[in-house]
Amino acid sequence: MKKQVKILLITILLIIVCIVIILLKSANKVVVCVDAGHGGDDVGAILDKRYEKDDTLEVAKLVKKYLKKKNIKVVMTRDKDKAVSLEERCNIANRKKADLFVSIHRNSAKTGNGIEVWCNSGKREEDTKLANTMIEKLQNTEIQKNRGVKYGTINGENSDYYVLKYTNMPSCLIELGFITNERDNELLDRYQSEYAKAIADGIVEIMEGKNY
Repeated sequence: MKKQVKILLITILLIIVCIVIILLKSANKVVVCVDAGHGGDDVGAILDKRYEKDDTLEVAKLVKKYLKKKNIKVVMTRDKDKAVSLEERCNIANRKKADLFVSIHRNSAKTGNGIEVWCNSGKREEDTKLANTMIEKLQNTEIQKNRGVKYGTINGENSDYYVLKYTNMPSCLIELGFITNERDNELLDRYQSEYAKAIADGIVEIMEGKNY
């Protein structure tokens, strides 16, 4: 009888130890918020029947897929075609205490091509490092032009994109080519997986630098 009690106590202790280890690992797990721009009635930039909201969601899902393989927890601001306010996108990232926030978009203009990455106008070091890493990784894929890292918004360096202003963690906004440029669209369609992997690899590199 005493032997059975002893075995039971040891078993319970081992279970408790395993639970504690799992909880500790979960608590220390890196969290990245991936933001697929636009959604629902907000279709974003348009070219004929091609919508920005669809391109951003497809790439965001692939980024999540690659990051999960690296044991990084991914929080999506949306994982389907639905409208999510800018405020809620920031709230999602802040509530989950994400370590990084990466927003994915497409550009639009009468002329212009290539990929660029935007940062908060404050030019914070961590934001700049994240953005530079993103553009460097994407440069190694098939892109038409590297437009570099930019600060503020298209309206000037003293303004900010909402999601870069109100998220509490290092953040950047990636413009994956111009939806109004045929060649940019061809490259995105052909190298979508490579673009997503480049973004994921950039995130992993940043987090490895923080010894996660």
